[in-house]
Amino acid sequence: MGIRRSHRRGFSSVITNVLMCAVVISIGISVWGYTHSATSMMSTDYYEDVMESVYRIRERFYIESLGINMSSAPSFGIWIVNYGSVNVTITSILISGSGESYTYSPDVSIAPGETGIFNVDPTPVPLNENTSVSIRVESGRENRVYDSVRIPALLQGGS
Repeated sequence: MGIRRSHRRGFSSVITNVLMCAVVISIGISVWGYTHSATSMMSTDYYEDVMESVYRIRERFYIESLGINMSSAPSFGIWIVNYGSVNVTITSILISGSGESYTYSPDVSIAPGETGIFNVDPTPVPLNENTSVSIRVESGRENRVYDSVRIPALLQGGS
């Protein structure tokens, strides 16, 4: 009987070691899979953040000209030039003057080297003679340009 007991002990210790190795290997593979997917996701997010920063730096635009139509319903014409190397998406144009402001949200893309013409028609900002009107243009990448125009008395038909 003593021989049979030692034989069974040897057999169960082999099975225990094999099961323990299987558990350790499966846990190791699970941990490796998790860390591999996590680092892959983090590197993709990092790459996207870096590329967005590069595009923000490459985005260049300016207000070429401002036009004011002083008819019964005053309106603005705004010419914006993209001189950068990436598309510029104009998300908002803020017009301020005489204590009032108006935000126009065109959400229009301008290709590199192109000019976008925006007609803000009509504007609720009062256009009084000898006052300044400020324009702020913002892109989808949060770059901003500013300009202003002074409305002379001549446009109002003043004396």
